[in-house]
Amino acid sequence: MYNQADYSRTTKRAGQKRWRGFLFSTLIVLSIAFVIQLGFRYLFFFPMRITSDSMAPEILAGSKRYFLHAKLGKIGIGDIVLVRSSRADVEYLCRVVALDGDKVQIVAGKFLVNGQTKIELKPRLSIPEDLSFKMQEVEVRPNFFFCLNDNTQNTNDSRTQGIFARSQIVAKIFKPKFFF
Repeated sequence: MYNQADYSRTTKRAGQKRWRGFLFSTLIVLSIAFVIQLGFRYLFFFPMRITSDSMAPEILAGSKRYFLHAKLGKIGIGDIVLVRSSRADVEYLCRVVALDGDKVQIVAGKFLVNGQTKIELKPRLSIPEDLSFKMQEVEVRPNFFFCLNDNTQNTNDSRTQGIFARSQIVAKIFKPKFFF
């Protein structure tokens, strides 16, 4: 009479049990990794492909960037943010150049913050109606941001859309220090 161990060895059931165990544990590990990835993506940061050249030459159209949800990080001058317009259901990518309390103005193509020249803008036309050439002085209210594109001739920023509220900022670009 055969005992159970000999029977399993002779019928190759032991090999089948090992493969089933291996496949089952692999499936569990992959499922856990998928759930963790989804959690990080929706709770902390998310990838996005850039579709415009508004931040050229630093960020070109077609490149992929990672964004950190705005509520998880502090937003300061120089940060590149994704902003939702209040006038249309569109998101713009632009750089924060002035915070609450700052006074911004454009005079003869020079962007002034609190009376000091920060950026030389390249106006499309040298006429008073062009917002890259002239803009009246505006004070940034508390919890608001003034944003500009790096490509100053692409004008979907605070010059045309108005000053953005903190609640309109969807995310900011995430640059991990240990990868770049």
